[in-house]
Amino acid sequence: MSMVTRLLSVCPVTDRTGSAESGETPALLRDLVTKVGGCTLDHGFYRFHTARTATEANVACAALIDGFAGRFHCFAFDWLGREIAVNVRGRRPAVIVVDPGWGEYCRTDCELDEWHDVMCGEDDLLAHSFYQEWQQANPGIVLRFDQVVGYRIPLFLGGPEEVSNLELTDREVYFELST
Repeated sequence: MSMVTRLLSVCPVTDRTGSAESGETPALLRDLVTKVGGCTLDHGFYRFHTARTATEANVACAALIDGFAGRFHCFAFDWLGREIAVNVRGRRPAVIVVDPGWGEYCRTDCELDEWHDVMCGEDDLLAHSFYQEWQQANPGIVLRFDQVVGYRIPLFLGGPEEVSNLELTDREVYFELST
């Protein structure tokens, strides 16, 4: 739990869904999934996968990224439907972010044990300020575990990166349509 202590102080748990059992989770992630699997932070800004939803996310990411299957494992996702995964076969457990809005993924310089500290730092890696802007424009909407805020016109098709181009949608459907 120490790898998420700072994150939980900045973005508190606001809901928990599903089972926190680790199932077929790689050893590297078992403790994390057991402790925070199914947790929603800050009303949907960041969510930790359960073993079941991680498996579903892994299948979706493998369809988008050659070489994903068996090498990376999803452990969380954010309000924009970006899947957060870690390299479970490499020498260092580097984190990647799979972004359906752009139809691509990006590597981070972070290893799993530092990802959550860096994520809640000053760089705003997952656009928390944009999330707050969206919340202010949509008062009273709380993201369910199966929902994300997606781009009506995906960024890779020239859609603007603005609140007016965002809509509430099903997480799995958005990922499938965007990739």
